Amino acid sequence: MDANFKDPFNFAYFLGMIAVLFIPTLPATLTWIGMLSR
Repeated sequence: MDANFKDPFNFAYFLGMIAVLFIPTLPATLTWIGMLSR
């Protein structure tokens, strides 16, 4: 586990993969949160 976090390329790749997965769901998530907060 520590080896992955010590390598900046692997960490950047991990963050990039999370960003790619979450960016398309941001509008839907914000809409869902807005509906819940009403």
